[in-house]
Amino acid sequence: MTAAADRLRTHRNPFRTLFSASPWTATAYLLSYLPVGTFLFCGATVVVVVAYAANITWLGLPLLVGAAGIVRGCAEIERARTSLVAPRIEGHYRIVHGTGVFTQMKTRWTDPATLRDCVYLILLYPVLLLLDSASLLIWLTSIGLITVPLWYWAVPQHTAGGNTAHGLIGNGSDGVWIGDLASALLVAAGAFLLSTATVYLVIGTAKLHLKIARAMLGKPADPLAAARRMLAEPGPLPAMTDQ
Repeated sequence: MTAAADRLRTHRNPFRTLFSASPWTATAYLLSYLPVGTFLFCGATVVVVVAYAANITWLGLPLLVGAAGIVRGCAEIERARTSLVAPRIEGHYRIVHGTGVFTQMKTRWTDPATLRDCVYLILLYPVLLLLDSASLLIWLTSIGLITVPLWYWAVPQHTAGGNTAHGLIGNGSDGVWIGDLASALLVAAGAFLLSTATVYLVIGTAKLHLKIARAMLGKPADPLAAARRMLAEPGPLPAMTDQ
């Protein structure tokens, strides 16, 4: 967990956070979900729908077994992707006892881990896609505006009289004109101040996405773990016996 905290660490000083590796690590994690998550969503959805549609006959049972394997494979890809920001999530599935197709199908599709994989890959995909996209749009826009002084002069704007000028229009055709270095620097300064707030947004979104991935794709926590550790530790009785 320390490594995860280091890769997505925030500081009270926003400038220290902004110039650390954390926002860029978070950006890579969220940005990679857009193509990878979409691919996994399509793959998992297709195989599950086709397998269950074919389940009207006994011939569909092997397809359900194969579909469970593909879903688990998709989940493994997503678990591996979390290594961008944290230690890799480890999955935990029931062991299949028996070799029959029906036994294989029943064990795999009654396994809560497989069902959680489907929830993450399919049902939560629209929510996570919207969350990540909105956060990235706000964050990358604020970062992009910092670079306005480097390229504002290269954007052509056609006026009503047929003339061409170079610069940016801040808000529609009647908005603020950014056509000189002074105005471009003013916009960049404002964007820099904005980025000290949006940096917490992108890191916070990455942490939330990771928390959801751990809850759905990781091994469930043992509610009796603390009691088991206490029972396993040596108590005072052996010490008293030795005396």
